[in-house]
Amino acid sequence: MSKKSVETITGLPDDSKLTVQKSTPLMSLWRSELTLAEFKVLDRYLARIDSHKPERRRVLFEKGQLEKMLGVTKINHPELEERLKHLMGSVVKVPDSSMKRGFKLCTLFEEAEAEQDDNGLWQISLECTQKAMKYFFGIENLGYLRYKLRCITSLQSRYSYILFCYLEQNRFRRQWSVGVEDLKKILNCDEDPTYSEFKYFNKQVLKRCSTELNKKTECQFKYETVKKGRCVTAICFTVFPLRQVIETSDEQQDIPDRGQQDDLSFYNEALDGSMTPEQMNVIMGLVREIDIPEGDGIDRARYRFLQRQWSIVQMQDAAKPIRNKFAYLKKMLEQAEKQ
Repeated sequence: MSKKSVETITGLPDDSKLTVQKSTPLMSLWRSELTLAEFKVLDRYLARIDSHKPERRRVLFEKGQLEKMLGVTKINHPELEERLKHLMGSVVKVPDSSMKRGFKLCTLFEEAEAEQDDNGLWQISLECTQKAMKYFFGIENLGYLRYKLRCITSLQSRYSYILFCYLEQNRFRRQWSVGVEDLKKILNCDEDPTYSEFKYFNKQVLKRCSTELNKKTECQFKYETVKKGRCVTAICFTVFPLRQVIETSDEQQDIPDRGQQDDLSFYNEALDGSMTPEQMNVIMGLVREIDIPEGDGIDRARYRFLQRQWSIVQMQDAAKPIRNKFAYLKKMLEQAEKQ
């Protein structure tokens, strides 16, 4: 396809409504040297394109969009140039089913432009390479994973990002076990001597990932260790069914009108009104200490956070009855507060 036929996708879409559609070959990039920031840029690109319209493969971003995605206040000119250079120069190993043996190396993006308009606003355009197009467009035969862009935008750990993708890719299994060494390879930390002992791998990787993903994403899960004798040999993951997520918009009625309700009564509704005023005092004391992304307002953010935590309590209770749901929820919030 000639360069002239390429159309540019512009505009400032609502991130909360964007969906990433990532082909199976691109899912394998967890072993690449792409940084968390570059994975986020890739996902934003995937969320903006239409996999059925290869002629619209150039995407225009405003610098502010990238800054928001990367969780930084400001990217200066030299830093922006360095980030784009690294992204453009990243050679990735992509599995190709058409090859019986060997492997294929390619670059994902062939062109990146950064231009400042008359108002001083930086705009960056990205376009995937011709060779990589088959991993971005017409991907039905390759298989793909879909997830909301908002799920990964606030993640601060590359391990959390990779684990999120791994769990979502295996969500259909609901519960499964994976060897500890295999999991380290998936997370690309198998060659790091820091995690040679399971206790450090568990404390610094798994526990932190669990806290971040359960707090910030719709991927709600738990994990348990599988032992052979005294040695931990595998991790058993349980991914809970997706709750009925209602998009954040003015039309949705997932959060009731607060009206004249006091704090405790309002937030207790997120817990199906199951707590006493005394218990709600304790719960809200913990919630206020937790750093929750505000989005469309702190009240709504805290309400949704409590809804999400309560859904986990209910799913756990359905699997194995919980005698004291208040104590169980309190412990969950205390763990979240420590992060």
